[in-house]
Amino acid sequence: MIKHSLFAFGVAAAMALPAYASGLLATQTVEVAQIEIDESGDEVKTFIEATEIAPGDEVRYRLSYDNQGENDAVAVKLVMPVPVEINYIEGSAATELASVAFSVDNGESFVDRGSLRVQSDGEDRVATSEDITHIKWTFTEAIESGETGQVSFRGVLQ
Repeated sequence: MIKHSLFAFGVAAAMALPAYASGLLATQTVEVAQIEIDESGDEVKTFIEATEIAPGDEVRYRLSYDNQGENDAVAVKLVMPVPVEINYIEGSAATELASVAFSVDNGESFVDRGSLRVQSDGEDRVATSEDITHIKWTFTEAIESGETGQVSFRGVLQ
């Protein structure tokens, strides 16, 4: 089995924040799924920090945020690229804290998943999960001073 070093898959999170939200810090973590069997024989999926991943592995890109500023952060938008080697797992970016939008043009434009379309061989078609290049979370409420949280998406290494 071929293992890939994580250096090829670590992408920096891009954040679009208003100037007065300068105390908001974000840290990206890449994790790999690990399946274990519990006492009752059921599979339990957990995620551990990835050091190597192999084709077919499920990974989670997690962006943890911490508002260390004195003021609430308003109108926060967090954007993460989806590495080309990763196929996005549908529905894995959903959260109650923010609306989620997707891009197929390297972050130039974002729309909701149901409206995501691409041009392929001169034809307009619904975008597949493999077409997604970026994910954007737009927070519907302010992130209060001292508040922490996270957003994430999952994918499979091709």
